Order: sequence, then structure tokens, then C-alpha cells
Amino acid sequence: MAEIIPFKALRYDPDQVKLEDVLTQPYDKITPEMQSKYYERSTHNLVRIILGKAGETDTDAFNVYTRAAEYLHDWRSGGILKQDPEPGIYAYSQTFTVPGTRDLQ
Repeated sequence: MAEIIPFKALRYDPDQVKLEDVLTQPYDKITPEMQSKYYERSTHNLVRIILGKAGETDTDAFNVYTRAAEYLHDWRSGGILKQDPEPGIYAYSQTFTVPGTRDLQ
């Protein structure tokens, strides 16, 4: 049987950002064009953490992963992302159509 454990989620503070400017598609659905638009939309857009842009001067010590860690740290310390005070269980749902079928809703 699955074990479900509550956790404290991180959420954007809507007093500091407009949610429509910081949320993205799942990383595996983001095209290069979408990535650029997300970057332009906000300096706090989640794309900077989930699918950052590689730089010409990237090294082992400074790259998309180290920048993502810096963004996460800075956004948490600056209150852009806040952790829920209590652990919770969060409902999540997706709607999709299986390729080759019709949506029957």
C-alpha cells in the first residue's frame, strides 16, 4: 500500500508576483520559444529553475543547475517563495487526451 506523507509546499507569494507571470508549462513541454517568453515575462518565472538557459560561459561551477539553486535560495530568502507553515496533502489533477482517441467529456 502506498504511504502518503504530508509536506510543507513552497508557494509563490501573490503579493510579490503576478501568478500568471511566473507559472509555466511542464518542463518537457516547453519549446525554446516558450522558454524565451517565460524569461521575458518575469525574473521570477519558474522556468529559471525547471529549465534554465545554458550560457556560453557556463562551467562546472556556474551553469543552469547552480543558477537554479541560486534562484531558489534567493526567492525563498526574499519571500518570493514561501513555505506553508503546516504540512498538508495537496490535491492535483490533470486532463489529457490519449493520442489516437477522442475526448469524450
